[in-house]
This record gives sequence, C-alpha cells and structure tokens, in this order.
Amino acid sequence: MSSADTNVEVSAAEIIGVGGAKMEDEEFVYSAANDNQGQGDYGDENGATKTVGDEDEDMDEDERGVISMTSNMCSDWKWFHVMYLSLFTTVGVTIRAFAARFFGEDCSSASEGQPIDDWLWPVSHKICVTTSGTTEQYGGALFLDLPANMIGSFVMGFMTGHSADWPVLPCLRHDHPLQSDSGLHVGIRTALCGSLTTFSSWNSQMVLMMDGTANPYLGSQILAAILGYVLGLQAAVASFRAGRTVAAWIHLRRNPHVFDSDLSKKGIHQRWYHDHLYWITPVLVFILFGTLIALYIMGDVYWGIAYYRQLWIACIVAPIGTIVRWKLSALNGKYPFPAGTFLANFIGSILSAALNAWSIIESSDKGAERWEIPTIKAVSLGIAGSLSTVSTFVKECTEMVEKNPHFDKKSFLYSHGSMLICCFFGLMVYSPIVRYAN
Repeated sequence: MSSADTNVEVSAAEIIGVGGAKMEDEEFVYSAANDNQGQGDYGDENGATKTVGDEDEDMDEDERGVISMTSNMCSDWKWFHVMYLSLFTTVGVTIRAFAARFFGEDCSSASEGQPIDDWLWPVSHKICVTTSGTTEQYGGALFLDLPANMIGSFVMGFMTGHSADWPVLPCLRHDHPLQSDSGLHVGIRTALCGSLTTFSSWNSQMVLMMDGTANPYLGSQILAAILGYVLGLQAAVASFRAGRTVAAWIHLRRNPHVFDSDLSKKGIHQRWYHDHLYWITPVLVFILFGTLIALYIMGDVYWGIAYYRQLWIACIVAPIGTIVRWKLSALNGKYPFPAGTFLANFIGSILSAALNAWSIIESSDKGAERWEIPTIKAVSLGIAGSLSTVSTFVKECTEMVEKNPHFDKKSFLYSHGSMLICCFFGLMVYSPIVRYAN
C-alpha cells in the first residue's frame, strides 16, 4: 500500500469519526458532530463545518470521492451497530448462562432433583461455588451471576484502558484496521460486556433471598443478601481494574508510543493489512450466532432438553434489551450522574423481579413446564439480563472515583443508591406477587 493510499484511509477514518480511541464511554452516544455527519456534513482541518456537495476550490476530485463515500457509509452506520449489538449479545448471554451453570447452578439443580443431562452436567454439578438462594445450600451471598459479572467487568477494563488516547484493542497495533471499527468496539463493550454482566439477575437473587418465600429451608436471608450486594460490587470493580492493568501491560509491548512521548505513531513501521479484515469479522460473528442458535434448537428438539428451549428463546429476544440500553445511554451526559445506565438497571431489575415471581407461581403448574416457564425464564435471562449491565456500572463508578480521588461522594451515592433503589422497588414488585397471588 502506498503512502498516498494510507493518507486517504486515515482521512476517511477521521472524517467518519469512528476512531476507537475517541470513544469516551462504553455506550455509544451520538455527538453533534456525528449528527452533522449523518446529514452529509463534515469538518475541515480547522474545525469548521462544510456540507457535502458545496463547491470548494481547495478540494480535488480524490478528496470529494472520499467524502462522498464517507457520507454513504454514515447513512448505514446505525445498521452496522445494531447488527454488531445483536450478534455479540447472543455470545454474551451464552457465556453468562453457562458460567452460572458451571459455578453453581447445576449444583443447586442437583440438590432439587432437576438435572440437566447434557455435556456440561457431569462436571458442573459437582462444582458448588455459587448458589441460587432457593435451596438448603448456604452461601447465597455468592450469587449465580457473580463469575459472569467478574468476567464481563474484566473484559470492559481490558477494552477501556487508562486513557481515551489508547487504541481500543490492546492485542492489536494502533494502525490495525479493526482499531477504527467502531461497530466492533460497540459490539464488544455494549453488547458482549453488557449482556455478559447483569445487574437485574444479581438484584433479583438478593430480593428473593430477603423475601425468603421461595426458600422453604432457610427462609429470609437478609444478612447474606446485604453481603451479596457488597461482594458483587467490590468483585466487579476489582475485575475492571485488573482488566485495565492487563491492557496496559499488553500496550507496553504492542503500542509503546502510548507510554513514551518521544515515540510517534508516524515513526513506527506501518504494516499493510488485507481489506478483508473489514468484513470478515461480522461474517465470523454471524456464523457463530447462527451456530449457537442451531445447537440450542437441536438440544431442545432432538435431545429433548428443556433448558435449551430457554436458551434459544433468550438469545433471540436478548438484543431487544441491549438495543434499549444502547439508546438509553444517550442520557448519560445530560445529568450529573449516568441517568441512562441507572434507568437501564432499574427497569431491568423491576422486570426481572416480576418475571422471577411469575415463574415461581407457575412452577406449581406441571402443565407450564413445557413452554410457559422456559419462556418466562428466557425473557428474564435475555431481555432483562441484557437491558441491565454491571460492566458499564462499575466503569462509571471507577471513573468517578478517579476524577475525585480524595472525595468520592458522587461515586458512593451513585453505586450504593442504585443498589438500594433497585432492591427496594424489586421487593415492592416481587413480594406481593409471590405472597398474595395465590
């Protein structure tokens, strides 16, 4: 690739404004500049705004061609983001579901006499690290989705780094084409991390333990639930920080210029990459999406495992929750606190609490085990779980502390206030249903 071609590609990336390092938040928020681009506007080197189609004597034909191509790409930009969000959400929900099973859900199912006879069961039913809070097994403070929340928060920290000037993908060089693929970045941060972690399921299990109706063995477990909130928050924050530390270690080797001001990106040898890297990533993710859905349907229809009915339904409806959360993120910069993330977690928590209460009531009906209960659990796992997020939540809390290291009142009020409000209203929704519905 010639230097002229390189300059054209860099100019296109700058005009589009999709540089991954410039994304300040995990959730994608449209700026005024992006809005202008969607209408066919672009910025010149001095920051002034020009309109595509206006005659400009300073532009040659090649520059006009690049700007025209950029304008067409921007018109389809939202669709690429929606595609990435939908595909990566399925991957996140899958990891969260199997992580919950592996670390403790199958152990609880074994004690209830409800085995899931598949490839994971022989190993997972003997691993009793976490618990559902509905059996005679103690340790409900280590809730089922704790491992998934830690994994997702680690990945978020890994993708965020310590500075907005760092390349988004630590494992790749700064000049790699995927560093400017904003759809991929939004897919990993918003969809994968956001649906891999879940605030709603975490809150719902704490609400269930406080109420105690669903556990005939231990009753109400208020102290364990309070400890579960504390452990859940601290473990996620620690995982986020660990992810950023690993990212810094990798950047030191892959992109040393982010640490040494004497090094320049231009002074580093530029590598040539095939153009297929721009389209092969979404194709591979789409193939993975189709494979997962097909396997889950096969597990339901061919092997007759009801759990997989819940999974394939959850994977199909989960993008709804992710896209709603993505849209709500536009509120994050308009108020003194991240209102978009708070609303997503609040709505997801209320929905999850209601669905959990409904599934408990339906569990007494044997005829509901085929479709009603799996569908209810699928909506809770998919929509409510993907609508809420822990990865963005702890990222915001950590950044608030770092901006005010000696006075982190804002972070404390946001984090603990979110948990307290969701717990209170979750109880207001859950308890009347399970106690008085019958």
